[in-house]
Amino acid sequence: MADIRRPARKRAVEASTNYFGQINPVPISALAGQARRKTRVNKWWLAMPTLAAFFLFAVILFSNLKQNLANSASDIFREISAIRTNSANLEISRTIQPLETINAEIKKMARQTDYYGLRPLAYLGGIIIPSLGKLPQAMEDASLLSDFSVSLAKNISYLETNALNLMASQQGERLIFTLNNIKRDADNAEKLALRLSSVARIFGKNYNLANPALPYLKDFLGGLISLLEQPKDQHILLILQNPSEMRPAGGFIGSFGDLTLNRGSLKDIHIDDIYNADRQLKAKLIPPKELQGVTTKWGARDANWFFDFPTSAKKVISLLEQSDLYQSKSAQFEGAIAINTNVLKTVFEIIGPVKLEKYGLEINNNNFLEEIQREVEVGRDKKPGQNPKRILSALTPLIMEKLQSLDANQKKSLMEKVKAHLTNKDIMLYFKDWKIQNFFEKTGIAGDMLRLPKNFSGDYLAVVNANVGGGKSDAFVNQKIILESSIESDGLVTNELSITKTHSGQNEEDWWYRLPNKTYMKIMVPENSRLISVKGNDKAAVADKITYSREYKYDADLANIEKSADLLSIFKTWLGSEFGKNYFGTWFTTPAGKTKTFSVQYESGVKLNIRDNMRYEFIFEKQSGANETLEYSITAPPGYYWKESDGNIFKYSAESPKAREKIELTLIKA
Repeated sequence: MADIRRPARKRAVEASTNYFGQINPVPISALAGQARRKTRVNKWWLAMPTLAAFFLFAVILFSNLKQNLANSASDIFREISAIRTNSANLEISRTIQPLETINAEIKKMARQTDYYGLRPLAYLGGIIIPSLGKLPQAMEDASLLSDFSVSLAKNISYLETNALNLMASQQGERLIFTLNNIKRDADNAEKLALRLSSVARIFGKNYNLANPALPYLKDFLGGLISLLEQPKDQHILLILQNPSEMRPAGGFIGSFGDLTLNRGSLKDIHIDDIYNADRQLKAKLIPPKELQGVTTKWGARDANWFFDFPTSAKKVISLLEQSDLYQSKSAQFEGAIAINTNVLKTVFEIIGPVKLEKYGLEINNNNFLEEIQREVEVGRDKKPGQNPKRILSALTPLIMEKLQSLDANQKKSLMEKVKAHLTNKDIMLYFKDWKIQNFFEKTGIAGDMLRLPKNFSGDYLAVVNANVGGGKSDAFVNQKIILESSIESDGLVTNELSITKTHSGQNEEDWWYRLPNKTYMKIMVPENSRLISVKGNDKAAVADKITYSREYKYDADLANIEKSADLLSIFKTWLGSEFGKNYFGTWFTTPAGKTKTFSVQYESGVKLNIRDNMRYEFIFEKQSGANETLEYSITAPPGYYWKESDGNIFKYSAESPKAREKIELTLIKA
């Protein structure tokens, strides 16, 4: 069998040497394969410079694109920051122009990228630099976000100047339509902003494009639209507060209005005397002890007894709803708007004088308070069975008629002044719907009392006056508040507070302005504050003790506050707690034509952890309608100074303090 087998081919071999110096045979066919592979490799090496040049060009191109976009983005984000500030200050109309500028810039960038074909190249560049692949979608999102932001600002600005006209001219459906458009734009803007924020890291910074106010705005719009779209009538309470007779929430409620809305249109405005509702109130509530010398029954007229306006508004609404005036028709108020005479003065400044033919009067911004007060106190309607506030009912439709006929410039001027009144607590808002109320509190127009955080490092002050039996004398009382604080080395803050009142109503024709300004004053300070001394206050006028029968009930909030109070006889002062604060309560009377000063020394309840670069915050909250000035100074502890003053004493003064003054300071080790 071996003889008939085909002879094996002799394989050509080429010797090679292995690691140990031995000769290894290598097939010639393998050498041929290596030659072919070498040829292919040479071809790839020839192509590599071209590919490298292309990718190098792409990287340079995308790097330049990234840098150009980063520079433009920085400018845009800077504008967004300014826009956010204007939005926080309720100056929406001022955001339209910068928003349109940003919109034009973004669209210009998009056109440039399309012109140079950079969008498809960006996708390709994303293979090398993954983040670049997100740029085309980011550009589209930025353009859409800009469109929605401009639309949002324009619609809000439109409602600022036209909402009242739409309601009064029975165009409520258009009002609701615009509100829905605003909500749509806010929804879309928030989604795009969140998506863009995740892409913003392309620019090497952690930008947050989502406006923190958007969620609250969306909730507010949802609640408001839901309220306005209901087919039944909606009642809004208008609380008219008169700061000529100060009360904790802003002024005595002599009159009130019932605003009836139906699907966004103002169906009716009815102005009434608060005593008319109180006479029909069957509920028997024990009034605050400070009022028991002038009234034995608590009513809606005295229910704004709380510095925290939402609490006062709830009490006023509750007592009105319990009155047969509203209970008989099962009417309830969805919310309340409080305004004081400062707002009415502004309205007359804009609309001009209004003639009341029936009363033989011409009301203007200089005389409206005196003339209306005189008519209410001694006018033709001051008779048994008559409504002394009827003059307000006659005046209201004439004011509304003039408001609807304002030109564009007058509307703009009115809106600017209304914003100032909102930030000054001349206008305060409360609604039962938590979504609406939460937005009011976040934007600082609810008149709520600030709750201090647990880790608060600073001090707090509010001076709250309640006129009890002092007529309308607050119209001529000026209050000067001076607080001198000092931080001790152990972290305690000692305070010297002086309050000077000047009563300039001694020469007024009407007796209610010449009465002594008799005030129950509460000084609101942080919890655990300790009273050291008091000077210049008056002994409380003790009324005959009233024994209430079982049918009289205590209001729960009022009872909790009064139970917390202890009389410190040596100081003629009550020490109590209210809404997370301590208060020093005392009586202080200023005769007409006189100036008197009340002073108190106390330790703040906040003990500081003194250290280099420690942040310190002083907060002052103003009482609505108060005519006052503020002077504040604080001395740094030994071995430290204030960065803001470059010295150991920082001073601040305000002729007319804002509703909530916040002074932020930095302590530096010397």
